[in-house]
Amino acid sequence: MSMLNRIAKQPVSLMICLAWIVVWVFVVTNKNTLDILCGKGIKQIGNQYYRFFTAGLTHTHILHMLANVCAMFWVGYLYEQRLGSVKFLLVGMICAIVCQVVFLAIYSNATESFGGSGYNFALIGFGLALQFLTPDFPKITFGTWSGNWLIIYLILGNIPVLSFMNVTTIIFHTIAFVLGIGIAFIYRGIGV
Repeated sequence: MSMLNRIAKQPVSLMICLAWIVVWVFVVTNKNTLDILCGKGIKQIGNQYYRFFTAGLTHTHILHMLANVCAMFWVGYLYEQRLGSVKFLLVGMICAIVCQVVFLAIYSNATESFGGSGYNFALIGFGLALQFLTPDFPKITFGTWSGNWLIIYLILGNIPVLSFMNVTTIIFHTIAFVLGIGIAFIYRGIGV
């Protein structure tokens, strides 16, 4: 299957990736953008609750953004067509927002929270759970582009290789992953 055919079958994944790229361009060209859009701890946020959503759109490093774009491409490749674009978007957004809320409640004095990995880790957790709960659900398997990339992403995404990464990165990713698994059980339980 050609790359264009793959992309055509995952419009939401493409929209998320494009949003990340556009917001990243604004962040690197205007530093005020990050301050306006990034997540903030519950004690810091005031009434700016939009930040629970916009934090998932912001990236400060090109490697961070590109890793999330590549992961979203493969997550979308595996799951978007199977779930349908609307369900794929809703699962990703709900998990990413709830992940930010939980994380920023734990780190209530945080002055910055950013990155799209909440979407990716939640959708990977969702997909991994469903591949065991639903026999015909697409599998993440070694030896395939999607499987290899996502497994490497899951591992490297939790090794502090970029300057902003520390133990909070692992905590954030774990929250997202567990939320994705939980949503999969709910999704399966209500028969959606």
